[in-house]
Amino acid sequence: MASSTEYKFNGNTIKLKPADYDRWVSSYKNIPNLDAVLQSRDDWLTYDAEIKTQQRWFLSTSAYLAKQDAKAALENRTDPVGRKITPDGRVRFKTAP
Repeated sequence: MASSTEYKFNGNTIKLKPADYDRWVSSYKNIPNLDAVLQSRDDWLTYDAEIKTQQRWFLSTSAYLAKQDAKAALENRTDPVGRKITPDGRVRFKTAP
């Protein structure tokens, strides 16, 4: 077993070596705070997930992050001027207080 200093993310269930962590950071670039999402996922895997899911945490977490990344990409789309747009392509305006 690897020592905790060899991991870039060292949760209770999720343990990522630098190469895997860096690959996920570059792959899931639409997630603004990957560490927070990983911590939340690690907590769920550790305390609520079924044993089978815990044992295959890497694949299930990668799939989960892919879904979260796609959701974040859709929510953070902008037009050429930089204004946020809705999923149907309209500019999202905020109303004044």
